Parts: sequence; C-alpha cells; structure tokens
Amino acid sequence: MRIKITCDTRGGVDLPINYNHLLTGVIYQFLKESDPEYAHFLHQDGYELENRRFKLFTFSQLMAKKREIRGERIHFRSPLTWYISSSQEPFLQNFAASLMGTGSIQIQNHRLQVQDVEVLRQPRFGPQMTFRCLSPITMSTMRERDGQIRTHYCLPDDPQFSALVRQNLIRKYHTVYRQPPPDESFAMTFDQAYIDKRKGRVTRLVDFKGTKIRGIISPFHVIGAPELIRIGYECGFGDKNSAGFGMVETLKL
Repeated sequence: MRIKITCDTRGGVDLPINYNHLLTGVIYQFLKESDPEYAHFLHQDGYELENRRFKLFTFSQLMAKKREIRGERIHFRSPLTWYISSSQEPFLQNFAASLMGTGSIQIQNHRLQVQDVEVLRQPRFGPQMTFRCLSPITMSTMRERDGQIRTHYCLPDDPQFSALVRQNLIRKYHTVYRQPPPDESFAMTFDQAYIDKRKGRVTRLVDFKGTKIRGIISPFHVIGAPELIRIGYECGFGDKNSAGFGMVETLKL
C-alpha cells in the first residue's frame, strides 16, 4: 500500500541536493509521535530474517513541476509530491495518523502545509510488468578490489544485477509472510533504448549521511512471480529502500 502526499511550497523551498536523510528523519518523527515503541523497533531493529534486517518501506524523491538545481542545493517553486510505500499496515497507519493530525511536514527550516493525502489503488500484478523509477534503484554486493573486500554498487549492465534483486525480493517476501514464496522466478532488464538515448547517463550518486550510494534511474521490465513483483512495488526493488531507493510506479507501454 502507498500514499501520495501533496504539499504547498508557498514562496519556495530550498534543500540540499542530498536530502534523503532529511525525509527519513521526517518519517521516523511521524512514527514516533504516533507510536514511540513501533518507531524505536523499526529504527533500531526492523523486521529480521536470518540475521538480515528489513525496514519494509520505501519513498520517492520529492517531485515538482518547477525545480532548479544550483550547485549543491535544489530549489522547488511549485507544489511538492511525495510517495511513501510499505507492505506493513502499522507503518502506514502510524505515519498517516501523525501526518493528518499535524497537517504539515517540517523539513529543516521549512514547514510545508499538506494540501492532500491520497491512498493509491494497487495495480494488478501480473507475470510481466514495466516500471519507471520514482527514486534510484541500487543493488550492492561485496567484491574484491585492490586486494580488499569492498561494497560494490551494480550498474545496469552488471550480469548479477537481476539475480541479486531476485534474492533480495525472496528474502523480503519471507520476512513479510514468514514463509518462502511459492514461486521464486524473477528476472529484470533495464530499458536499453532509454539508456542509449541518455548516452548511459542513468546513474545517480547520493550522499546519505556520508555514505556514497550509486543508484540507477531507468525504466525496466520484469518477468516472474507476481508475488515477488508486488513485494518490490510495496517495499522497493533492490536494497537501501528505507534510505529512499527503489521506489517505482507502473509504466504502460
């Protein structure tokens, strides 16, 4: 399930270009106001499976028709749209309760008045779907480089990308439903025509509290179990979802 939030920017909103951590802070603050115990559990622990922890939520970038990037800052000069998604009802119930009660969102020194909150209808999940990114998709793994094991962020042409996303979705499904999925089939391919049109410039480097995370913004096609596709839609494709990565929407061709 996901919600769409529209906020008034009035005279304009000026934020650092790397604002993901600010939105994460907004989310946890709203959760804390509604249910401090749940907020503490999600922030400190999360949902666990075999020593892996998942937050099981994701969120989009801030979107506006009028925006301008100036150096390390981004200026929004029209109403903002923000999407938040999760497979967990307690998350969305607590977040929405605080949001509706407050009626505004505080981001740094900007207090944005909420104009509208909409619960979006779920799409029909089938064995083949196409999506576009509402936030970059990132998929990391550990690889050796310069004689050391380091975090590696996969690029669109990485032959392991699809398999790593599949493994991640299977773990998320198992975490949500406490059992493995009945069908573990899944494969994804990025839109090569889009990548060619963009001359390969489809990655974005995001600084999240000092950690550099490289994500991909490109439409992609998936084939596989609808149950896994739904988990990706609700919780995010790839990893680092709770830092604002991997949120998508359906794309009709």
